[in-house]
Amino acid sequence: MVSRPGDVPRPLARAATRSLPPFDVSLPRVPVGASRIASGRVAWLVHYWAPWELHGRAQVLALDSLVRTLPEVAEGRLRVAVVCFDPFPSVARFAARLSLTVPVLLDHRRDLQRSLTCPSLPYTWVVDAGGHVFAAQPGEVEWLSPATRALLLEAASVPAGPAVRSGPDSDSPRRSGSPGRLGTGRGQPRAATASVRGNQRTSSACPPNSTAL
Repeated sequence: MVSRPGDVPRPLARAATRSLPPFDVSLPRVPVGASRIASGRVAWLVHYWAPWELHGRAQVLALDSLVRTLPEVAEGRLRVAVVCFDPFPSVARFAARLSLTVPVLLDHRRDLQRSLTCPSLPYTWVVDAGGHVFAAQPGEVEWLSPATRALLLEAASVPAGPAVRSGPDSDSPRRSGSPGRLGTGRGQPRAATASVRGNQRTSSACPPNSTAL
């Protein structure tokens, strides 16, 4: 489910302290390539998002503006990813029109969602370098608030934990003929679809038993 119209963006707030099992996934990146999301080396901000959200454009632009000004990102202590379940062509066109610098990744196989769940859209995770949850928050975010910046600064200051080493450390391009290529074709998982039901919009990105926020 997605946030109801009228929901107010909130600053990111500290979640109850808990640790996550190690995770390491590589996701297709829009418009080309792949990016690795792995615990244990740097802090991560993962924002599950869709272009068709009521304020999807404003939300991703605000996040992009925040990322441009965070020294923690420039120093490599915090990495940010926008993760989407929608078909590649529509996401690629949307991202290109906005000239986004924040990485937009596609999780059609739900590889990342097995570790960082997405019970609703939008949904935001902040995980420090030690694998501890700093935030797990549904709904739109007040990205440019001082409270959000302070939480990200705190998460980025936590020392790294044991690194997961099941793949290359850096982002890497995919060859067009590889099994994980973008787009549609034989062997590709069916992309998430969205439909309108009354005043709410549902997406196959969310489990069928999820409740509205």
